[in-house]
Amino acid sequence: MTPSETYPIERYIMTKNRCYKADRRRTPTGIQVHSVGSKGTTRDRWRRWNVATISKCANAIVDLNGIMQTLDWDVRPWLSGSGSKGNANDWCVGFETCEPSTKNDTPEAAEYLFGCIRYLCTELCRDYGIAPAQIKCHCELHREGVASNHADVNHWWGRTGTSWEKYTMTRLRREVALELGEAYQPTRMEDIVVSTLKKGSKGDAVLILQENLNALGFDCGKPDGKYGSVTVGAVSRFQTKYGLKVDGIAGEQTQAAIAAALKPADTPKEETDTGIVGDALSALLERVSKAERDLNDIRAEIARLQGGTK
Repeated sequence: MTPSETYPIERYIMTKNRCYKADRRRTPTGIQVHSVGSKGTTRDRWRRWNVATISKCANAIVDLNGIMQTLDWDVRPWLSGSGSKGNANDWCVGFETCEPSTKNDTPEAAEYLFGCIRYLCTELCRDYGIAPAQIKCHCELHREGVASNHADVNHWWGRTGTSWEKYTMTRLRREVALELGEAYQPTRMEDIVVSTLKKGSKGDAVLILQENLNALGFDCGKPDGKYGSVTVGAVSRFQTKYGLKVDGIAGEQTQAAIAAALKPADTPKEETDTGIVGDALSALLERVSKAERDLNDIRAEIARLQGGTK
């Protein structure tokens, strides 16, 4: 990968992580773009994945300081989870993006972070011959049936009234193609900029809304991209359950609540050899390990003090 002073790369390979030890290598043909789902974190928080009890790992973590590479680019990550039609990890290199805290989420920060992601995707496409159209975020991969049901990165990218309003997956793919000197050919899996959806609305935005409501148990019937009475009813039931204004209209607040329900903040899941394991178990094992080390330190100190009194 071409070095860049603007978007520096720190090589911090997580050699203790179970994903690293599995060492499953292949030539990637796609890129998966994720975000951690917790505002205000940096790469330093996610260094905790470099332990033997963690069974998830990206190829890189991106934050406002640049890129931290955590696996070799050709190592299969444990990142997307599986869908009904397969697992994107089998052919995609993937990275997590740290979401800036509210006070740090300025237009300048958004420009830098998006630029960093664009640079990383461009270099990966150049090095592995990946087509820009094969750069997908988590929710796009889920809609293709090859990832678990998470909303990222569309729960914050493209949001109206924010620093990210102009940054979307469509723009990312288009600008990577431009960097590579290629013509970008849009696909059906274009990302959707958040807008108010109501009875009579049509298109992919409505289709995605219906798919998400169905996933949460609010039956919309077969998703058809048409905001009719059935969708109004499903939205109203969701609003009632989550304490929102019940009007059957999917505005920004309702869509944000749906995104949060699909992916609760700071509760990432892990892919393991036997399936999906909650992060809580790993955290508990880390606490047990620390307690054991502390206990050994205390015993050593007692022995030292006892020896000094003889």
